[in-house]
Amino acid sequence: MRTIVFLFTTAITANLFGQDKMEATSNVESAKIQIGVNFSPDYCFRTLKNNDGSSSSDFVLKWRNENETSKLGYTTGLKIIFNLNKNIGIGAGIQYSNKGYQINMQDLTYGSMVDPRTGFAYNTPGSKITSAKFIYNYYYIDVPLNVNFSFGKKKIRFVTSAGFSTNVFIKETTTSIFEYDNGAHDKNTQPTTYTYNTVNVSPFVSAGIDWRFSSRNNFRIEPTIRYGVLKIIKAPVTGYLWNAGLNISYFFGLK
Repeated sequence: MRTIVFLFTTAITANLFGQDKMEATSNVESAKIQIGVNFSPDYCFRTLKNNDGSSSSDFVLKWRNENETSKLGYTTGLKIIFNLNKNIGIGAGIQYSNKGYQINMQDLTYGSMVDPRTGFAYNTPGSKITSAKFIYNYYYIDVPLNVNFSFGKKKIRFVTSAGFSTNVFIKETTTSIFEYDNGAHDKNTQPTTYTYNTVNVSPFVSAGIDWRFSSRNNFRIEPTIRYGVLKIIKAPVTGYLWNAGLNISYFFGLK
């Protein structure tokens, strides 16, 4: 949460500083239709829920909360904005995203590591695993729809946005990283066979700055928070994926 607060504070501070330095462009309005590309490095994690209320599920939930942590992901794709006036616009697009979480590298005191979700034990004949790490990657096609608000008459303006993305599940992969007592390392990525829910919905909000070079070109930096409101799988212990990122976009006006 401190990371999220820092990102928003940085964006707002940069906006206030920029407004003092840049000349006003009140007579230059944005193009009615803008298309752009975006990339967002994301801080990704999940929240867990005990669906059946059993003590065994409580144990699994507790273990996972103690051992799983966040990972880096991303969201990237194409966007289009229909500007209704100089302050309000409707945005849409298509994105590709990598979400998930991980188990950090942990020292082991036994000769094999059991993946907590698959139950498989990994080992290499003649050597012993001393530490292991698992990274769980969830890949989605995202279709965002949002309303943009911009404030100010100068080249650098404050922007904020709210909306939701429809997330279409593509696949999940697990990356296993092992270190052995003989100094060897092993890294392997494989798709999983779990039946995940096909569709999710992620409301999101953002706030940042828009640097307008001209009526047809502008650059945006927007700290963004996205949260999946639907469970990712029907299971005794399920998860809800979320991420917080720094969304960077470049737009070109069509007309």
